[in-house]
Amino acid sequence: MMSKLLRVLPLLLMISMAFGGGMVENTNQSAEQIRMMARGASTDLDAVFFNPAGLTKLDNGMHLYLSSQTITQGRTITSLASIPGAGVTTLDAEYEGSTFAPVFPNFYFAYKMDKLVFSAGFVPIGGGGSAVFEDGLPSFEAPISAIPASLSAAGIPTSAYSFDVDFDGTSLYMGGQASVSYAINDMISLSAGVRYFQASNSYKGYVKDIQANPTYPGVADGSMTSATAFFSTIAGLLHGGALQYAAAAESATGAAAGLTAGIGAGQFLGTTPLSAIDLDGAITAGLVAFGIDPTGYSVDNAIAAYTGAAAGASASAVEYEANGDAMADNADATQDLEVDAKQTGAGFAPIVGLNISLMDKLNIGIRYEMMAPLVLTNETTVDGSGLFPDGAESNADMPALLGIGLSYLVMPSLNIAVDYNMYFNEDVDWDGDEADVENGTEIAVGVEFALSESLLLSGGYLIATSGALEAYQTDLSYSLNSNTIGLGAKYSLNPQLAVTLGFSNTTYEEGSKSGVIYAADVDLTTGTVTPTLTGDETYMKTATVIAVGLQKSF
Repeated sequence: MMSKLLRVLPLLLMISMAFGGGMVENTNQSAEQIRMMARGASTDLDAVFFNPAGLTKLDNGMHLYLSSQTITQGRTITSLASIPGAGVTTLDAEYEGSTFAPVFPNFYFAYKMDKLVFSAGFVPIGGGGSAVFEDGLPSFEAPISAIPASLSAAGIPTSAYSFDVDFDGTSLYMGGQASVSYAINDMISLSAGVRYFQASNSYKGYVKDIQANPTYPGVADGSMTSATAFFSTIAGLLHGGALQYAAAAESATGAAAGLTAGIGAGQFLGTTPLSAIDLDGAITAGLVAFGIDPTGYSVDNAIAAYTGAAAGASASAVEYEANGDAMADNADATQDLEVDAKQTGAGFAPIVGLNISLMDKLNIGIRYEMMAPLVLTNETTVDGSGLFPDGAESNADMPALLGIGLSYLVMPSLNIAVDYNMYFNEDVDWDGDEADVENGTEIAVGVEFALSESLLLSGGYLIATSGALEAYQTDLSYSLNSNTIGLGAKYSLNPQLAVTLGFSNTTYEEGSKSGVIYAADVDLTTGTVTPTLTGDETYMKTATVIAVGLQKSF
């Protein structure tokens, strides 16, 4: 029988929806970054995010910047699941999902007074979109896929299953930051600031109408039927059988006790033929009812037979009760399941920066974002999964980041930039998941060419290593290494107004994980995990970005 097969159907999407940068933080925070990839040494207005100390290179006055990106991600997960030790494959499927952010805004402000600059920014520092899996995920389907094999193994022929699933997860971390930058001299500038952000994740979805096609005389004829109704009916029959066997065990025990009492009272001997005392045939009929032929039996033989029958009936009652309980559990686990929950929290990260300018050609930008502790609190409306207790908390820190950028003016019309970013994933608290990651890195190279005084053409290439180990990867949360190419242009309508266009395409390295455990039963006393199914999964993504930006100086 299936044992709590579908006890936990996880309607939880912890898939990282960071669109650029580390596992959590977005660093695609301007149209300039999309068109060039390397902005760590920027002295334009997007330096509010990428290089705050470099803002001292702006002209005196007020500067405003607004950009938006339209981001599309595709996600593909393949899964092969089987029953451990049985060699029976229950699931071999591919799941496709999409993440879409029609508007991904970045707003920056800076006001420069000689050596002093005050700046502020408003960005989606994490998340920023919704993930939709119309056909669910392996975690949803794998336990359901085991129904036919499990029922067939229990002697109930079953070959098919079906269900209805829908899931939509959204994630958005909106961040506001403010910094002060100061030029010590023409070569060295410093900055200090802080970013405050509010996090909001939402999970809405359901798994319902789970069906199978069992064949069981008098109950199911092999056509598709509600799994919950079938399991409930079988549970009732098994529990009824348990009661009958328990009654039979009690009757046999009573008969054996009565005969034993007769011997003890001297009414007859154990060697007395049964036929000599069973004048009305009741004792003989009772034995026959248990499938025993009492011909030639003595009283001792009858006592032994009744005692054995009682033990057998009692054992059958226990077995039927246990199987009935398992079927009742399966009926409960295959009921319609719905989740409607949010997670919210807030945090802040201090940010310090250094900018070094040499020979009017080389600019070096350094910024360090300190780790931002973050605790998410559940706000749950419906939780059929049991995974979102209302008011429960979880840790989701934003990792610290060290960014180093170099920009070198090869000639008046040609600028080359290089970036290196380090994400300190190992230092966070992710409720244990941090044990399955390494620090992540990014390396980017960008080129910018002035076709005229008004028009800049640019391109760049970025390599990102997420830091996620195989143990971290699941269909609910995976992070992949990637390669991104960006192209674009910047056009200055006049010295105070410029427009930027950018396009990027990201390709990912396929991730995989072996020995995935689905729908595991957990003994809460010992902590022992018994897998219902095990499997192998592969993970893939695609992503494209179209960006437009506008900068205005006063």
